[in-house]
Amino acid sequence: METNKNINRNREPLTPEDIEQGRNFDQFMQAYNAQKLPFWKKPGFYIGSAVIGTVIAVGTYMAVAPGEKPASPETAFVKPPLPGIDVRDTAYTVNAAAGDTLTYHTGSLLIIPQNAFLGENGQPVNGAVEIRYREFHDPASIFIAGIPMTYDSAGVQYHFESAGMLEITAWQNGKPLKANPAQPIEVALASQTAVDKFNIYYLDTTARNWSFIKRDTAYLIAGQLTDTAAAKAKTAGPQPIRPQLADTKRPSFSIDFDPLEFPELNAYKGLRFEVDEARTPYNRADRKIQWDDARIARNSDGRTLTVTFTKDTLQRSYITYVVVDNRNYAAAMKEYEARFAAYETALGRKISTQQATQQKLDENVDRADKKRLSANALALCLAAIRSRSNVGSKQENQTMRLFVIQDFGIWNSDCPANLPPAEPLALKLIDGRNKQEITSSKVFLVEKGRNAIFTYSPAMLGAFQCNLEMENILWCITPDGQLATADADALATLKDKKKAELTLSVHQGVLASPEQTKSVLGL
Repeated sequence: METNKNINRNREPLTPEDIEQGRNFDQFMQAYNAQKLPFWKKPGFYIGSAVIGTVIAVGTYMAVAPGEKPASPETAFVKPPLPGIDVRDTAYTVNAAAGDTLTYHTGSLLIIPQNAFLGENGQPVNGAVEIRYREFHDPASIFIAGIPMTYDSAGVQYHFESAGMLEITAWQNGKPLKANPAQPIEVALASQTAVDKFNIYYLDTTARNWSFIKRDTAYLIAGQLTDTAAAKAKTAGPQPIRPQLADTKRPSFSIDFDPLEFPELNAYKGLRFEVDEARTPYNRADRKIQWDDARIARNSDGRTLTVTFTKDTLQRSYITYVVVDNRNYAAAMKEYEARFAAYETALGRKISTQQATQQKLDENVDRADKKRLSANALALCLAAIRSRSNVGSKQENQTMRLFVIQDFGIWNSDCPANLPPAEPLALKLIDGRNKQEITSSKVFLVEKGRNAIFTYSPAMLGAFQCNLEMENILWCITPDGQLATADADALATLKDKKKAELTLSVHQGVLASPEQTKSVLGL
């Protein structure tokens, strides 16, 4: 196979469609056990991981402005709302007759078979073909690209929550090509969630709606367990924090906290937070302030917590140790030792389970490799993840979702959802510049921590629904083309109201990039 050259351009309830389409789903894929990953959604906790993909396709790269992409009838329904700003794609050049295997920077793989492209006459083309590819993994990117996130089914409008979206097109001599259904391209998409509630859809730009294809399945490709600390974080939950004996000469304080968020702390009597003044000197004047809020976050050292106090625009953070007084110290240590022993037992059990799962996945890949389609993509994914060790990087588990590209365009792993459950209110949007009402064709809302965009028409604002228990961001484009936003604090003022005006902050001037747009949106 010829090496390519690439140019980097920078369970909802089952629907009738699920039941009908799911009947023909390849049974052999059931050998891959779709596994759910834990979902942590707690204030003050931030868990991140960096996954370095193995580059199979090599070459040079350069930035190309979004405006250089030729207009195509297949993307006419996709309209970026901000002029001159779009999500950049990556272009690869492949030999049509030879095919190739490409790796995207997220770790996704594109399996290009021989003769995968058809010309205007419906015949396979020869020579160099340019593939243009991009992915969307967050609400801001989806909005910037102008991709509709509503789905009409049986006269009901749903709003999409995505597990990963991609766009792929092919070009030769500046003309769009068609996909060869007899030799389909396969994409193993790196997904950020393994939750099993999504379907695969294709954006039909002629019918101006998403076409349901089939039920989707998340495949967890397990990396080798090379990092004990990472294994603990991923398999046994947070390690219990060891309490220390309070030092009366050091500043400390007590605060109320959610016992469900820190159950092991709730078990300690006489608990206080002792300030590590070597790293965060304590300001004695803070004792006199009536703080509005206090948040606790675990630190990566596993021994300390950062407590952050806020009042209006004032914010103060202290690194602290968990301490108890002398009278309660013995009981606290007994409780800690019991919890730590249970943690170690759970850790060992889950690591053994994960290793067994690794072996089973290996065996399944070997068996499924005899199949022509998706098994080949999974085998390549596993090989790519394993090869990370060759460049000295830590191996991580990777969730993949498989797409068989029968038509070029936008494909999505999505879950249709209704508007957030809430009492409706009559909402009027106000321009913060001139205090006039904003009339916009569409209004968008995102719940932070959820990869979904809720889209409202002007008529829907008369009975606006928004879960105000969540941290929300709302925005729209004003009639003069400016981005107007309302943050979580502004939306919180709507609570318990039947009718309200919401003042939006309007960004002044021209937005220059997707990154700047995301910053203004607060996403």
